[in-house]
Amino acid sequence: MSPAHERLTPRRREILAAATTVLARQGNRGLTHRAVDREAGLPEGSSSSYFRTREALVNALGDFVADRLAADVEALGARLASCPGEHERAVAEVSQLFSRWLDQPDLLAARLELSVAAIRDPGLAERFAEWRADLVRTVDAVMAEAGKAGTASAETLVAALDGVLLASLLQPASHRRAFVDDSVEQLLAAFGGETPEA
Repeated sequence: MSPAHERLTPRRREILAAATTVLARQGNRGLTHRAVDREAGLPEGSSSSYFRTREALVNALGDFVADRLAADVEALGARLASCPGEHERAVAEVSQLFSRWLDQPDLLAARLELSVAAIRDPGLAERFAEWRADLVRTVDAVMAEAGKAGTASAETLVAALDGVLLASLLQPASHRRAFVDDSVEQLLAAFGGETPEA
């Protein structure tokens, strides 16, 4: 978790949570101080007194979203480290994490919007690269325990899991969990050398 995130006041957290919702539902163009104030139920001008420019708001939001995801990944790594080589447990843990993220579709959609923005924003790109590197290291450690070490493989698996997660947002809400569970099982089986049951 970044030092900036640790220093967030309750009001800043409230504003950034509202900004997450605005970005997810209105896209990058809809992310304005005024829209954030409305979403948070605050007087106009409130968010700009904490984040003076739109750039400051976007950068803080990038940290906020990345830190929330990073904390979940760190916890996942700790749980998986306690059950090395247990394929079924790994599938269950990853699926449970994705299910929790699916319960926060605004967080996932905001992350997608920020990832696209990061293509043109070096600061955002660096922040999301840190989060992704942490995830790759976690996956690499789990794969090493299973005798499937190799950063290239870990990076490929992370990319594939990322695709599954984002693709789930295009599924009807009632189908998302089953889609994620099945996809995670198939991917981890392929990378872990397991043959999924028919």
